[in-house]
Amino acid sequence: MSQAKIPPKAASLPESAQIWDISDGQFVTAYRTDFRRQKTIKLIDAITFNASVTSKTGSIFEVPAYRRGLLLIDLVVTSSPTDIVFNLEFSVDRINWYKYMIGPFGDLRYEDAAGDKTECLDFPILAPFMRMRAVATGTSGSNKFLTTVKASMTG
Repeated sequence: MSQAKIPPKAASLPESAQIWDISDGQFVTAYRTDFRRQKTIKLIDAITFNASVTSKTGSIFEVPAYRRGLLLIDLVVTSSPTDIVFNLEFSVDRINWYKYMIGPFGDLRYEDAAGDKTECLDFPILAPFMRMRAVATGTSGSNKFLTTVKASMTG
């Protein structure tokens, strides 16, 4: 199909544009990599995991203009819940999600015995969309985790 027959879709970020990819015969989004960008997003915002809330899937963020991220975990433990697991997930289509498994992300688990935590972990940004899932076990009205998870991204 020729370039004239397929209209380009609008670029979603100001520093992006649609260019013709001759190998695929279609328009693709391209991003300028000479810009120095930094942005912090809240993947999970002050959620209390207790008897009624045991899992949370955060919002979807479009992140193709960034290359690296720093995951910032703020975890407060009340009493003795069992554990909480964080899953950093990526998607190419906002429909199918894949858990990032390299290094500590394969089983990013915190137990109550570890107490309150404020930690950060570095990760590459590998797909256009990203989100965070958290699953807590052993929680109740008195056994709780309070967590905020942010990502500081650079491009």
